[in-house]
Amino acid sequence: MQISKTSRDKGQVELTISVETGELEKYLRSAANRLTKKNKVPGFRPGKMPFEMVKNQFGEMALYQEAADEIITQTYYQAITQEKIEAVGQPKINIEKLAPQNPVIYKAIVNILPTILLGDWQKLKIKKKKIAVTAEDIDKTMAQLQELNVKEVLVDRATQKGDKAEIDFVATIDKVAIEGGTSYKYPVVIGANRMIPGFEDKLLNLKKDQEIDFSLQFPEKYFQKNMAGKLADFHVKIVSVFERQKPELNDELAKNLGFESLTKLKEQLKNNIGKEKENKEQQRVESEAIQEIIKTSTVTEIPEMLIDEEIHKMIHELEHSVNSQGLDLAGYLKSINKTHEDLHTDFKKQAIERIKAALILRQIALDNKIEVPETEIKAEIEKQVKMYQGDPESLKQINSHHNWQHLVNVLTNQKVIKFITEKIIE
Repeated sequence: MQISKTSRDKGQVELTISVETGELEKYLRSAANRLTKKNKVPGFRPGKMPFEMVKNQFGEMALYQEAADEIITQTYYQAITQEKIEAVGQPKINIEKLAPQNPVIYKAIVNILPTILLGDWQKLKIKKKKIAVTAEDIDKTMAQLQELNVKEVLVDRATQKGDKAEIDFVATIDKVAIEGGTSYKYPVVIGANRMIPGFEDKLLNLKKDQEIDFSLQFPEKYFQKNMAGKLADFHVKIVSVFERQKPELNDELAKNLGFESLTKLKEQLKNNIGKEKENKEQQRVESEAIQEIIKTSTVTEIPEMLIDEEIHKMIHELEHSVNSQGLDLAGYLKSINKTHEDLHTDFKKQAIERIKAALILRQIALDNKIEVPETEIKAEIEKQVKMYQGDPESLKQINSHHNWQHLVNVLTNQKVIKFITEKIIE
């Protein structure tokens, strides 16, 4: 086998691979067996017809065509191993010559893993902020607990600030109904500022069955771009009014939440808020550390294929987030006046940064021989198995090679990040 290598841009190399005639016989004989299994020949059992007879029966060119895939698969792997190429993804193959009594020649355009040259990152210093839980933090969380435990009582009176009103409404722009702008028994907490500015104020001092018409302008930076800055007309009917009674901040509330007293509840909140702040600060310094290491490092050109894969992963993450809110991606994109192509463009810069971060973590792991013992991976798989007992499909995924490799990557990255933070975070 002869190999010539040419560097290309966009993180690729081109290999021209020539498989000499003397190397082809084993592939042609294997192809002959497959042909006789696919095409039954009278008088011969499948795969038992002599090679020369197969050649005469089907033609030598048919043998070469049948053998082509196996020739390329086997020799391509040998070629990148011989040339010490760290390939990513599938190559683009173009057969140059496939003819009897001739070498098989093909070109392979290969996406290569970028080369990482780390800077002197261990001299970096990242300052970790001290965490403090303030009285304001606790008061804010206590107010949220009050909101979660509000008692709503149906009342026969005009609406007041803090009430919940159930409303029927229709919104139009230029006398055309807005998509999604009609709703029935829609709950609005007056004063919560969850509607567009001015909307909730219009609902004050109205009783059940009262109707009102008014016009309001959508904010210039409204998330639905097609409505941003436009004047809309609203017709609203009050269906019902509820007084929202917040519980007192006392021992009774604490006991209802499973604590001995209000003091004990506040102690637990302080502990929880402290842990949450600590986790956020840890995430911040880890992210900053990685970004600083990226700045000190050199990364050769990243193949477009890798960038595209990362962008598709990011779009999938966005879709999962949107779905968890009860929406679909197509509707969400329409609401923000974007297309899939726009997302691809918008995400490209971030995708490149994510790839660089992953490659740098990998390089630090290699340089410092950071590995995950099999025992740790198996222990993690056992945890997953316990969580999904009785779910055969999930268990199949958990025990797959893909999940094993995923855990290797995740656990290795955790160890690398710990290694980095111990070196440079103060």
